[in-house]
Amino acid sequence: MTISAPRKIMLATDLTPAGDRAFDRAVELASEWNAELIVLHVAESNSARPWGMDRRIRNAETEMEALVRSAKQTCKIVRHTVIGDPADRTLAHAREFGCDFLVTGPAHGKIIGEKYLGSTAARIVRRANIPVLAVRRRPEGPYGSIVAAVDFSDPSRRALLGGHALFPSARLTALHSYQLKPNWSGPNAERTLDIIESEERERAIKEAEHHMEDLITAAGAPAIGSTILEGEPEAVLSDYVARNWPDLVVAGTHGRSEIEYDTIGSVAERFLMTLPCDVLAIPTRK
Repeated sequence: MTISAPRKIMLATDLTPAGDRAFDRAVELASEWNAELIVLHVAESNSARPWGMDRRIRNAETEMEALVRSAKQTCKIVRHTVIGDPADRTLAHAREFGCDFLVTGPAHGKIIGEKYLGSTAARIVRRANIPVLAVRRRPEGPYGSIVAAVDFSDPSRRALLGGHALFPSARLTALHSYQLKPNWSGPNAERTLDIIESEERERAIKEAEHHMEDLITAAGAPAIGSTILEGEPEAVLSDYVARNWPDLVVAGTHGRSEIEYDTIGSVAERFLMTLPCDVLAIPTRK
């Protein structure tokens, strides 16, 4: 999947105050990329309360008109209001109008065991075949610092390259986490814990540095920075974000079956819920 500057952006908005941040970012990106912006609001249908839909649609259109008038930059903006399931209609609308980039507000779902439930943003991320940007912070200018979590797999490589292609002027850091897996048997059975772990740590770091060098060289972007830290991947990224406060985190997503779509949460979806910054989810299936 080759990523270039989008030509048609869709903003899925629930018209809440938090959604205004996503609108401001979408307008900024549309202006930067000289792209058309479609602002979509989906009025969620509810069979238990079918009355009042006409009024809800009129109110939504009035709010969207005011939102568009508030745009701080100039770009072509089109407004659409539809009825249905927010995730389903957003994805269908994006396909129908040929959008190549989606913007949403932050996720508000719950993590229950291995399941990630209740978030329209998460459901969109799971099923989208175009990049999805979930906006949490109020924009203060173009993205200046970006971190991409990498495990040296093809999906993480494509996510890193996608982030670099979309925001080539930003300071991009590839972050890799490693975990120690020492061999306690055989010749190591009689050695001390500290020595075994020290040797395993040295081996893991050297291996990661080698893969990181190959990754950045293959990307053709020597300006990409790198950080290698010990620990569980999600915890390492969360700590890194808390310490360094990047503007954006980039993560790859994987295609799922219809049954898995709404039951299994990926790492990228958890980032939507837990990280205090914007998250760009890039589909990495070929």
